[in-house]
Amino acid sequence: MRQIALLAWLVLWGPLCSATEAQVAMSNPRPFGYVIGDTFVQRISIQIDQAAQFDEKSMPKVGRLNAWLELRAAEIGSATVNGTTRYDVTLTYQLPNSPPEIKVIELPAQRFLFNLAGKVSEAKTIEWPITLAPITPAEVLARDGLEALRPDIAPPTIATTGYRLRVLGYISALSAIGLYWLYRMFGIPFLARQRRPFTAAYRDLGKLKDESSDHGFAQAIARIHKALNQTAGKSVFSENVAQFLADHPARERLLPLTQQFFELSRQAFFADQRPPKSRSLEWLRDFCRAWRDVERGFA
Repeated sequence: MRQIALLAWLVLWGPLCSATEAQVAMSNPRPFGYVIGDTFVQRISIQIDQAAQFDEKSMPKVGRLNAWLELRAAEIGSATVNGTTRYDVTLTYQLPNSPPEIKVIELPAQRFLFNLAGKVSEAKTIEWPITLAPITPAEVLARDGLEALRPDIAPPTIATTGYRLRVLGYISALSAIGLYWLYRMFGIPFLARQRRPFTAAYRDLGKLKDESSDHGFAQAIARIHKALNQTAGKSVFSENVAQFLADHPARERLLPLTQQFFELSRQAFFADQRPPKSRSLEWLRDFCRAWRDVERGFA
């Protein structure tokens, strides 16, 4: 309705005005009820002689005008009406700040220039007041729920038992796979030590109690022969024992004892006479323990 009334005024009264003088009509926004961030539009209609040339430099510049007002857009359009030209200027404003209390600000007056036959004509507008209100009051009533600052709302919790059990299951499964891989690659060191030839032989000799029995003595000698063969990876005889021990410096010092053992074995299995009493089952245990210590790296 406001635009229709403006157009009717221009049609009825515009031709009666002096062609050289600009006639200005304004359509202003409402003067109240604004807060920070609001935008509003001011429309200015200027009617002047058709021969007048509008000076574009007189258009308002877009940008911040002051602490309370910013010109966001400035547009102009024109139309010919009964031998005159009507310029329609649209100015879009925005309120960038919030005052602590209700504040009255003014839309600035505008000045538009026209060139007509070497003369400068101008069209002026007047200021327009509007009220800007705060978004919150300066003081808040001392009641629960109306404090100036309120604590943050704690986020809702979720049940994590299922997630924890799932992660524990993953860790257990991965640990089992890792332990099985280690066992397959390296075995169990403690069990591996227990399965070493002379360690096992020394344990078996400890189970033989009857030192006076020829059968027990023969069993002990056979068990040590088996440990020697397992260590060498082949059968060891008195003829090649020196070469076998020379391959390993730590075992080489056991050569005299090992040669004595082979002599004892020959007497026990192939000679008519019994081995001397100095070569008893206890001697065999000491000999096996010496090999076990070398095997473990203790000696």
